[in-house]
Amino acid sequence: MNLTNQFLIAQPGMPDERFTEAVILICEHNEHGAMGIRVNQLSDIDFEEVLEGLDIEAADGVNNQPIFSGGPVNAECGFILHRGKQNYDSSLQLTPSLALTTSKDIILAIAKNNLKGEWFMTLGCATWEAGQLEQEIADNDWLSGPVDENLVFDLSEDKWSQALALLGIKPHQLVDIDGHA
Repeated sequence: MNLTNQFLIAQPGMPDERFTEAVILICEHNEHGAMGIRVNQLSDIDFEEVLEGLDIEAADGVNNQPIFSGGPVNAECGFILHRGKQNYDSSLQLTPSLALTTSKDIILAIAKNNLKGEWFMTLGCATWEAGQLEQEIADNDWLSGPVDENLVFDLSEDKWSQALALLGIKPHQLVDIDGHA
């Protein structure tokens, strides 16, 4: 089972409170573990604050959009999901139209209005050691399903119910059950 380019959707009984109603885009999943970006938890800062922190001046008309909390690992690092095939110093092409970049050059491109296409920035990511994610799925902590790139770039926080809808599930159909028979 390879979950790269899949959504992980937290079940109501998620034991880790940090991932309550989480929707995570899995960016990499292999025999060494997995890494993903949570796409539905706003942080308390916006892009202007990121630019101020990096001492970068924005060009006129730069979109000051909210920044999301991508996960508890490397919470001081920026992860930018973006459309297109532009190459930056540290980019991982996830799909033909979606990439993840962690290098400062993309922040400079956004600040200068030179990034073609939509972007979405998080601070931090989520990681799992080898076998850990598979065990959490077996424990019924997560559902998985196809990524909807439009949902990734939607800046609302109600992505959990929208991601469930991609699977044909309404939130009220899920039951919070602890333990297994």
